[in-house]
Formats: sequence, C-alpha cells, structure tokens
Amino acid sequence: MKSLEEKIKEAIPTLVVFQHSGNQNADNVDYLIEEIRAKYNGRASVVSVDASHNGEYKVHFKLSGYPTWILYKEGQELMRESGNKTLAELTDMVDRAL
Repeated sequence: MKSLEEKIKEAIPTLVVFQHSGNQNADNVDYLIEEIRAKYNGRASVVSVDASHNGEYKVHFKLSGYPTWILYKEGQELMRESGNKTLAELTDMVDRAL
C-alpha cells in the first residue's frame, strides 16, 4: 500500500480527508468517501486518514478542524475545505482538478 505522501504525489487528483475518531458524522463521511470512489473509479482517488492517532498530521497539514478535505494533484495542494460537505460540493472539488 502506498504511503500518504506517495498518494499525494500521483498524477491523478487525490482527495485526502482527515477525520477524528470522535467525529459525530463519521458514518456520513465514510458514505461520501465510498460514493466519490465509485464515481471516479481510477480517475481520482480518495484517502481517509484518522488524524486522532497521529498528532504530526495536525501540524504538518495545518488542520484546524475535522473533517478536513484537501485535494492534491502531483504533490500540489489545489483546494482545502473543512467541516461537513455534501456529495455535490466534494464532486465539484474533484471535477475542477480533472
């Protein structure tokens, strides 16, 4: 399995969602992740990270809240959103990077 840094550097857009194990909306976030994976099958990827177990992520990725959605392509951060999002908002993010 590729590391997070390797996934971020891929040529296809990679949406990274940083979650916290105490997030009340974790089930909804998981649902959104699966929907995005199905929609972009091979054209974009989604990585879910439980940041509650790694304090370095909060500093390194400048996380201010959970969930935080960061879209990368070829190692560059393209967009960042925090908080609960709809499927339409997230697919709009990914569509802009395709």
